[in-house]
Amino acid sequence: MRKKPQQERSRQMVETLIDATARIIAKRGLDGTTTPIIAEEAGVSVGSLYQYFDGKDALISALLGKLARDLTRLLDSQAVMAAQTSLRDTTRNAINLTLTFMYSNEGLYLELARNWHRLPVGDVADVLEKYFVETGRLYFLDRQMEYPIRDLSVRLFITFNSTLFTLMRLVSQSGSHLKREAVVEGLTDMITGYLESGASASPPAPPSPL
Repeated sequence: MRKKPQQERSRQMVETLIDATARIIAKRGLDGTTTPIIAEEAGVSVGSLYQYFDGKDALISALLGKLARDLTRLLDSQAVMAAQTSLRDTTRNAINLTLTFMYSNEGLYLELARNWHRLPVGDVADVLEKYFVETGRLYFLDRQMEYPIRDLSVRLFITFNSTLFTLMRLVSQSGSHLKREAVVEGLTDMITGYLESGASASPPAPPSPL
């Protein structure tokens, strides 16, 4: 972003341009999206667009950041329910919620997923990973007697990245023969089994006094 918006009018302009980018990608695809088309969709001049963004890549990067924030807010909406459900149900619900999000918005997220290898997804993955690890840490902190998991941060890191890659691959494959429900159940088995295995191993015995 060329300049960080300070006034409400500038912040609104940035939001307008990001929203216009989302609509154009959904309608025209990534390759059919250009800055002149985005500017026209937003109802501003190309010059005004370039006052805030260096170009198409910067707009897409800002859009991805917004989508990451939207997803974390959506997942937060199930936090109260998660406190009252089992690890397995919480995991399944989170995966289903994420997939529903990815299949929504008139194909926008599907187009982004199909082209994830061409996009600056590193920053988005970092945001989502940080959210997942912190949320998972708090979840198990409340249940440390039930799940005294060793190497929790390592296990959360592995489960997050494995799940993200699997979901991106699932939604990016048009006409996949895989059923959503089967993938969700498979991921749920993998995540809960791996996390619970960290709690089942007994901690090392304290050293014997000399």
